[in-house]
Amino acid sequence: MKRKRKDLKIPYGVSDFRRIRNEGFYYVDKTRYLALMEERDSFIFFVRPRRFGKSLFLSMMECYYDLNAKKDFKKLFGELWLGKHPTENANRFMILKLDFSKVAGVGKALEQAFEKHIGKRLDDMVSRYPACFDAGFCARFWDQDAEGKFADVVNRSHLVGIPLYLIIDEYDNFTNQMICATGVNDYRDITHGAGFYRNWFKKFKGEFDRIFMTGVSPVTMDDLTSGFNIAANLTLDSDFNAALGFSEAEVLRMYSDFKGTGKFTSGNPKGIVSSIKPWYDGYCFAKKKVGVECVFNSDMTLYHLKHLVAKGEPPENMVDANIKTDYEKLKTIADLQRTVLRIEGSNALPVTESLMLSGGIQFELVDSFPVESIIKPTNFKSLFFYYGLLSMTAKSHGDPVFGVPNASVEKQMCEYLREAYFPPEKDWSEWEAAARGFAYEGAWRRFVGMVAADYETSVPVRGSLGGEYRIQGFHQAEFGHVKFFLASSELELSRGFCDFFLFPDKTRFPDVRHSYIVEFKHLKKGAKKADQESQRKEGIAQLKKYAKDKKVPALAKGTTLHLILVQYRGPKMVNCELVAEESM
Repeated sequence: MKRKRKDLKIPYGVSDFRRIRNEGFYYVDKTRYLALMEERDSFIFFVRPRRFGKSLFLSMMECYYDLNAKKDFKKLFGELWLGKHPTENANRFMILKLDFSKVAGVGKALEQAFEKHIGKRLDDMVSRYPACFDAGFCARFWDQDAEGKFADVVNRSHLVGIPLYLIIDEYDNFTNQMICATGVNDYRDITHGAGFYRNWFKKFKGEFDRIFMTGVSPVTMDDLTSGFNIAANLTLDSDFNAALGFSEAEVLRMYSDFKGTGKFTSGNPKGIVSSIKPWYDGYCFAKKKVGVECVFNSDMTLYHLKHLVAKGEPPENMVDANIKTDYEKLKTIADLQRTVLRIEGSNALPVTESLMLSGGIQFELVDSFPVESIIKPTNFKSLFFYYGLLSMTAKSHGDPVFGVPNASVEKQMCEYLREAYFPPEKDWSEWEAAARGFAYEGAWRRFVGMVAADYETSVPVRGSLGGEYRIQGFHQAEFGHVKFFLASSELELSRGFCDFFLFPDKTRFPDVRHSYIVEFKHLKKGAKKADQESQRKEGIAQLKKYAKDKKVPALAKGTTLHLILVQYRGPKMVNCELVAEESM
């Protein structure tokens, strides 16, 4: 039965499929992907960044395959794609679901926590299928260890003729934490030879009819392949690009369906979706889909929609505070650099800077690799992709170009960089006043000068990377915190790449009247005045060329566009000038 539009609820933070279907929450139908997976293999491995709807997808999967849910099939799936095209595997399995985010510890304690989790989940499984596990079975079952319980469940499955389905969420969670905390050796002990983690996966592969595993990186899987060969890794498969997250068509349909509910009474859904694309869209996980299909982060989109329905306007902060937990991904990568590469976390900062500021980099994306190989630059860059910090944004010479997917990720990176550059006790009140004048009054000299002074007098972690990258990294951290703008670094304009284009965030601040294209130049130590002048002329020519690009009028519409040239010698700004300004 279809719900009346006014009764629809936004499923922000709700990952229970049964609750969504029973309590009138809106559901973006992803059920057809289960049928596609069945066509591929019985053992599936699928990686996506956090907060992309994995938990809801697993809950939906559990309801579809669980024999206990057979009586509710029509209610749960009747109106959905799989309800109209059911497969022969619908509701025919006993389900064992494991969540390794609930497993923690080191050494022997980790092994004990791991087996305790499996034991508890097996207990729950036996309790949920009383028709399959009689009183006699249970009498001898409860007192065994996890390995004994597992063997008994497998034997009973064969006896009663009901197959087993294993679903594993966060399969790599505690192993990633282990690498960061204790290093490679402890990790290798559990994933190689007679390691308990590897041995359990060997058991899983031999006894389950179907297995689905998900997490956020492929590192652990490669270390397990000698004992557990995953037959189908669908992570980069073009058919599953939009299996998680929302396509633009799905987002538009959702906003159209909610238009007229709550306080969401005005505004064109198509225009609203266009306004949130720079913030939440931009994820592409398959080479064949580059330039064809990107997906929105589902959690961030629902956050925006919920605020729109409740308040009648977009949230003031477009980045959900809850998504800031993903900020830990950057710290995790820094920890990996420190632990695996054996370098100081401060010196790992340039890697993040260069990836963020390049505007687009190319490398061979690796679908899996052992932890010892994380030291290879290509593998390490691949982690940025799997963690959702980079995405396939374009193609060049037939291969993907990787860039920061959207403004939300860029804001998180800016926060990370800023914390590296400044002490936590720094007072930002004067900076905020200057930033407001920068956006509303065109007071560019005060703000840029303040940022330059901070660069010169603060103690940024300079590491081994210098020159323009270091300057741009610092300014990206600063410009990215001016909430009135979308700060795009290395934006392609007139077949070149400008250092920064700061154009107004009209969705939240429609009264901003100024925008900026900023070009940085860095003079080498000992450069002469003639060198500075030559570089200055080059920068002026570049800025004027950028301003002629056909994208500029649309991005800077309703503002005065300022072209600013900034020159540095070492850590000191030696020139800051207005090259031109124009009403757009």
